[in-house]
Amino acid sequence: MTLLSLTRRASACLVLPVLLLPPLSAAAQVSGDALSCLLVPARSSDVGSRQAGIVTELPVQRAQLVAEGDLLMQLDDELLRADLQQAEIRREAAEARIGRAARFESSNIIPGEEMETMRTELALAEAAAERARIQIEQARLTAPFPGVVAEVFVSEAERIGAEPVLRLIDLGTLEVELVFPTEAYGEIQAGEDLPLEVDLTGDEVIATVRSTDPFIDASSNTFSVIAEIDNSDLAIPSGASCRLAGG
Repeated sequence: MTLLSLTRRASACLVLPVLLLPPLSAAAQVSGDALSCLLVPARSSDVGSRQAGIVTELPVQRAQLVAEGDLLMQLDDELLRADLQQAEIRREAAEARIGRAARFESSNIIPGEEMETMRTELALAEAAAERARIQIEQARLTAPFPGVVAEVFVSEAERIGAEPVLRLIDLGTLEVELVFPTEAYGEIQAGEDLPLEVDLTGDEVIATVRSTDPFIDASSNTFSVIAEIDNSDLAIPSGASCRLAGG
């Protein structure tokens, strides 16, 4: 057997080990591109009043923290309270008339139609009182969620209508939109954690994926991922720029 044939047989029997690495996640694969993003409030609302009227109290100002249910604005409710008082008087009078008449109802001294009229008057008085109570409550504008007053659009003694009174933003949860290339589509799922680096502080935070686009933007061959960051300590300012960490 020649040296050449031995060499060929040895080469055929030689098995080289191959190291199999698990595939990188889509986020890890594209993090090198330093995807940029912007942190914005998860909730923002231009809060308005359900009633028109004159502003008598405006106890909040720009950049003020408020809790859910805190008073934001009070409208003049003097006439509404007078309407409520009038309705309550009518209700009490109707109840008294029905109470006196009920003693004679069974003996037919008072016609049934008259009793029905008195009951109708009582129902109308109760409805008027309830309406006045609702209007008085609506004259108070309270915070629908905890947040920060970003802007105030009205002033005390101003007459307002349907326009917004102020802008309220919730900084306890920040939202971020990341745009990924189509190669990453299907690899990022709701509930997945993505590491982000905040440019302002250099800190790394975790954003939890809330949703991914179920479609591809054909013009850019990309799709968007919406994620949320717990900012209950208000450590991260809204509007700060960020990028996908790990690159």
